[in-house]
Amino acid sequence: MKTRGYMKELMNLSLYEADMCVFDSDWGNVENFLKKHDLDGIELFIDHSPLPDIPSDLIEAVHLPYWMGRHRAWIDDSVFSSEMDDIEKFFLFGGSSRDEIISNFRTSMDNALSLDAAYGVFHVAYVEMENVFTRNFNYSNRDVMDTTAEFLNESMKIYPNGEPPVRLFFENLWWPGLTFLDPEDTQYFIEQLEFDNWAFILDVGHLMNATMVCTEELDSIDVVLSVLSKYSDEMMDRFEGIHFHHSLSGDFMQGNKCIELPDNYCKLPFSERFGKVMDVVGQIDHHLPFKNKNCSKIVDFVSPDYLTHEFMLGDFESIDYNISTQRSALHHL
Repeated sequence: MKTRGYMKELMNLSLYEADMCVFDSDWGNVENFLKKHDLDGIELFIDHSPLPDIPSDLIEAVHLPYWMGRHRAWIDDSVFSSEMDDIEKFFLFGGSSRDEIISNFRTSMDNALSLDAAYGVFHVAYVEMENVFTRNFNYSNRDVMDTTAEFLNESMKIYPNGEPPVRLFFENLWWPGLTFLDPEDTQYFIEQLEFDNWAFILDVGHLMNATMVCTEELDSIDVVLSVLSKYSDEMMDRFEGIHFHHSLSGDFMQGNKCIELPDNYCKLPFSERFGKVMDVVGQIDHHLPFKNKNCSKIVDFVSPDYLTHEFMLGDFESIDYNISTQRSALHHL
């Protein structure tokens, strides 16, 4: 088992107006916030869009785009000719063809490289909007892993030695794909990869969601440690990052295994359907700050190089409180 050296602590941020407005769209305010909380930088959400002027010294890492339906696009070309708005098609699949999806992803990687990012987070998961309600999936974890590995291997071929120009950090979700619940599934995924510049980033709240039993903070810490204890030391060495927060949605996950689609859901505009999806996701994925000091046991066990305090920004007061609260618990302040 590795021993951790200096662990960099980050916070999440995107370039979306809702996030930037928290800091009055002023990077100086962002820098002051980082200093106030003794943070090392930002994990910035980016995609293939041209980057605006960003003080790159504040950006430590990036979160790459997640096209939630990309798996279906990889097994069924007809999705590209299906009748849906272009904005919905892009949101779900990442482009209007496989080649365009790969091109957009490569551009995202190039953006990450231009920011000198230490890593880029990538979700290995599949869900489409109706599935969020019904949880009726026709694909297994390994089905999603197969198409994801195929997509990534193809995307990386243009780079020297077929290696990502920025280290890929694979993140877990509670949808089909990489959940971290089963080490054998995790091993299966990495055996499909044709490159080695990758690591894992453990999203603690997402793992709690996947177990469907977490309802109390202290007990949930033990649940996470129990899952991680199934992994070999060699595999744990690949866990180089953590998205740190907790989620206590066990009662909801157990009691709402199938939710009926809202009335006339399929006839609603994409933006309204997506809003209703996010209402359900918000009841699953809480992104709460740890308050119990035992949370440090998770970090000690994983021994990551990077820890991102990952919250919904909302407003300045809430993100200020969340990070202060969690850092106090983590560092026993």
